[in-house]
Amino acid sequence: MTHQTQPGLAIVAEGMTVSTSDARGGAGRNVLLENVSFRIEPGEFVCVLGPSGAGKSTLARALLGDREIESGRLLVGGHDVFREADSLRGSIGYVPQRDVNPPALPVERALHYASEVRLPTTASAAERRAAIDRAIAEVGLGRVRHVSIGSLSGGEAKRASLAAELLAAPGLLVVDEATSSLDPATESRIMTLLAERARAGTTVIAVTHHLDNVDKAGKLLILGHGEVVWFGSRVEALGHFGVHRLADVYVAIEDQPRGFWSNRWRERSAEDRRMTESQDRGATAGTRSARPREERVASLASVSVPGFGRQFAAFFRRELEAVARDRVGLLMATLLPLVLAAAVLVGFSDIRFRDPLMVTRFLDPGEKAVLADAWGEVSKAIATDSVSEQDASIPGQIRVFLDSQPKLLAHLREPSTARIVRDALADTLPIAPDREIIDPGGTFKWLSLMSICMVILGFVTGFREIVKERPMLDLERRHGLQFAAYVIAKVAALAVVLAAQVAVFRTTVELGFLLREALGGESPAEIYRRGAGVSASLNWLAAVACAAMGLVVSACVRSTDKGVLVVPLLITPQILLGATILPIKDGVLAVLAKLFSPLYWAHRGCRSEGDGVPDVWQNLGTYDPALWIPCTALVAQIVVATLITILVLRWQERAVLGRNRAVR
Repeated sequence: MTHQTQPGLAIVAEGMTVSTSDARGGAGRNVLLENVSFRIEPGEFVCVLGPSGAGKSTLARALLGDREIESGRLLVGGHDVFREADSLRGSIGYVPQRDVNPPALPVERALHYASEVRLPTTASAAERRAAIDRAIAEVGLGRVRHVSIGSLSGGEAKRASLAAELLAAPGLLVVDEATSSLDPATESRIMTLLAERARAGTTVIAVTHHLDNVDKAGKLLILGHGEVVWFGSRVEALGHFGVHRLADVYVAIEDQPRGFWSNRWRERSAEDRRMTESQDRGATAGTRSARPREERVASLASVSVPGFGRQFAAFFRRELEAVARDRVGLLMATLLPLVLAAAVLVGFSDIRFRDPLMVTRFLDPGEKAVLADAWGEVSKAIATDSVSEQDASIPGQIRVFLDSQPKLLAHLREPSTARIVRDALADTLPIAPDREIIDPGGTFKWLSLMSICMVILGFVTGFREIVKERPMLDLERRHGLQFAAYVIAKVAALAVVLAAQVAVFRTTVELGFLLREALGGESPAEIYRRGAGVSASLNWLAAVACAAMGLVVSACVRSTDKGVLVVPLLITPQILLGATILPIKDGVLAVLAKLFSPLYWAHRGCRSEGDGVPDVWQNLGTYDPALWIPCTALVAQIVVATLITILVLRWQERAVLGRNRAVR
């Protein structure tokens, strides 16, 4: 069945009052709309005007069901917009001020993904294609249907946003300041398009502060101080306010106290009703009687919202296609791992990874006896200021030798020398040579930096992903978007992108060290690290975990700038808890690291301490080196961060909408 345009919906407001809690947290209320009453017939085009703070945007949010009505009622098609939001899904379209289509996608592709969310699950591929073609034709974007939205002019991008809402052929279209950033000519074209949409049968409500093209609307709804001060034609409005220009209406409203113009409007409305009732009583029996008081409830088509699987697939494919088509973003996503890899290679260009290191042990009893005797004689030799060359005692002969070696004498007199001997004799300091190993210092530092680079890559990739799409997310939520499908698809897409970035990073670093070996240099010692494939997999999981944590931040903030400020606060604890700088062996730090630090698990999984590694390089303490443990821990962190993101989005919606939209 082809998706047909829905008939226009009537809007009835009767004594509607909307208020919010006092911003200071008191018991008081801020009244945003008070005793608002009007009726808009199906297929009418109405512009909502008024000074700043008059309640225009509040009215638009109320029409969308985002503002609970404190008293009175607001009906769209006879349905309570706040309590019956599910019944009105697909019947109310909304075009916000900000464009809501992915800028990297062509118009046709953006509408393709929008159709998978906005249209019923029963719509076939052919029906979705027909809806896309119809919407493109209605807004006049046929010439640029294959052009990316980011390359369109402001007016064309706005029409693309309008086309996305027209896919479901809504009975009511709410446009909230959508022409505010457009030039006069483009704004005129958009208003003409809205007028044509109204003539086709859709009820159109346009909130605007531009006055040049409001004559294209059939009626004006003017608000002042949260009250209706006029509802009718533009020409009659000028006479009612006693002005010659519509802009002077704003001056007249602000020059009078609250209630002045609303009272005059109510008096005029009452007089108009009396005249209408008088005419109805004098009419013949064959004429139409007055409209009944009860509003007829419009019969709305049942909209089957796409399920989790279809939504996940649509969002996942849209995300990957947007990434693939964003040339600048793709270039930056490729350059970032290359720059990080270059930094690693340059930073370790002079590091020798295979220098020998002597491992020491505690002295055995015989060695301690010899050291005690020898140190006793040396102590006597260095205790005096000078000694005669004829002194035949052992301390005297030692002192004669030391006088010829002033630097050695100075070292022996240092307090630290006596402390070392004392600790060696007490079995608290190993000083006896045991065996020679490869110095693990360079390799461990390299592993630490590699893991830190992946943490940075993950946070930088994830922190802006939701906040940059917030308008689009809010809009799609009205059409039945499930937060779980959206967030999980986002994590899956980020995992794919990060897999490519990690592959570029690791391949570049490994090839750099292979080239270094070919030229006679050294690469990190294999004995202290896992294989390249294992390390790459753990680095990837850590990057995805950090990206998922970045999504939590992105869901909490309301601007990308605020997210940027949070990123250093996320990276610093990761480095401190990652066992790359501080040893994390046990205690509270170990618990915090295991719970909150992907870097800890990546470092633990990539590192192999080998036999005989000195204590000074054993940052992880005693642990099970099995690979499944860090892999499982990283996957668990990804899952938990994903769930937290979903819960944050749900909580935010619940806090804003109360009991309107069912939380999924």
